[in-house]
Amino acid sequence: MQRRLTMLLAVLVLLAGAGVGALWWRAENASSVAAPNGLLVGEEARTEVLIAAADLTQRTLSYSYKSLANDMEVALARMTPKFRKEYEATMEQVRDNTTKNKIALQASVVSSAIIDATEREAKVLVFINQTTTAGVGKKANQQLSRNSLVITLTRGDGDWVMSKLTALG
Repeated sequence: MQRRLTMLLAVLVLLAGAGVGALWWRAENASSVAAPNGLLVGEEARTEVLIAAADLTQRTLSYSYKSLANDMEVALARMTPKFRKEYEATMEQVRDNTTKNKIALQASVVSSAIIDATEREAKVLVFINQTTTAGVGKKANQQLSRNSLVITLTRGDGDWVMSKLTALG
């Protein structure tokens, strides 16, 4: 009888240890752990959102008169169809001025923070420095502007894509 009780306790200890090990492994390796309300709580998933927001912001807000068509193609590749139309309409308005005045814009993300993130949509506050260069050589004029934006990202079956960009002033 005592032998059976010892055996039963040993099995229970092993099962408890396996359960704790499985929970630890899941916590360490889960990239998109979501809370019951759908919010992303996994560190890897939240980092992935911040990296995607920075990358997509820089793609969208950086272009040069030398490579405008290619720069736009790179940006358009990671946008929702609705936002793609807005971006194309905006770029159509600036295309002639960009080419005529030899303008190059270089955006770099300084900092960002998640406002809200689920497995399918994220809103990220992004602070950028954007350097605008007009002209070439000694006549080039350079201007630095600092901006804050709210970037909305959407995830379908694959990567995060930009679905909205709102300047905060």
